[in-house]
Amino acid sequence: VESRWSALLCATIARIEGPPGAAPAALVVSLPENAAAVQDDVYETQAEPEESAAPKSATAAGLDPYRKQQWAFDALGLDAAHRITRGENVRVALLDSRTNVEHEDLRAVALIENDTNGASGAAAQHGTLVAGIIGASMGNGAGIAGVAPRAIVLAIPVCQASARGDLCRLYSVLGGLDLAWGQRAQVVNISLVGPANRALERAVRRLDTLGVAIVSASGNRASSAPAFPAAYPWVIGVAATDRSRRLAPTGASVDLTAPGVEIVSTAAAGGYAFASGSSLAAAHTSGALALLTSASGGDVGAARRSLFGAAQRTSATAPPALAPLCRALAKLAKPCGDVP
Repeated sequence: VESRWSALLCATIARIEGPPGAAPAALVVSLPENAAAVQDDVYETQAEPEESAAPKSATAAGLDPYRKQQWAFDALGLDAAHRITRGENVRVALLDSRTNVEHEDLRAVALIENDTNGASGAAAQHGTLVAGIIGASMGNGAGIAGVAPRAIVLAIPVCQASARGDLCRLYSVLGGLDLAWGQRAQVVNISLVGPANRALERAVRRLDTLGVAIVSASGNRASSAPAFPAAYPWVIGVAATDRSRRLAPTGASVDLTAPGVEIVSTAAAGGYAFASGSSLAAAHTSGALALLTSASGGDVGAARRSLFGAAQRTSATAPPALAPLCRALAKLAKPCGDVP
């Protein structure tokens, strides 16, 4: 059907269609040396919309009127952290469903697309929610503030909205990862869950080798089965917690927990909405990495080490939790106040 060169895989990827249910080996009867045929697997986004929040006007210039409802801001100590960094000059790629970049709080978000990533159509809720958590404008008199409001957020559509939720084909996801690398992304947020796949594994491993931090959702269903891409060792798998730091139902592939329950963010139709899910926890983590990468002068490795070095454990068996950002900034010699 189509083919393209992948800089990440150092190979040409060809997409082949056949009868429903046909195995790849039945459609591709011979291959060049060192080539492989893999299923064009489907991945799903990981957030559950809740009640809407009606748009409001600020009561004074420069305020974000929904800031008081952003409990994650307080849990992560972002007001103090923003005195040191707001994510300046860090490039964050968001691989998701289409973001509404016309939203009043997302006009600084760049929409990156071409013919290879195949996610056309109207803006979708999931991609718009995640974009708002990471990079909503701060102090513009509208809605909310992003975790990293001055980061360069690159929205790369790789998923199609459907009645079942946002569905993302492997071919489009691989194209999005290539675009992220081509756009010099330092952090990649890919809040999708699906099966293991050799091509996806190779792509995220290569990005990690190239110094890019990859963050993914660990899933919203209690399960002992691994969730991919979060389960790959080169990806930071994130589960959601509520404001009492209780872990929400999740899969087995958890490296870190972060706020992800009853989160207010930007809505695809305009205005704002609440949602829950590990996708929102992953977005908080990607935003935190953007802040730390900026504070470290662009050193993604140092940002990642400080993030995990500051993480807090609530018990011997629970995964570590994303800590107030001043703890991680202190490890980068960028103190921003009292460290809890």
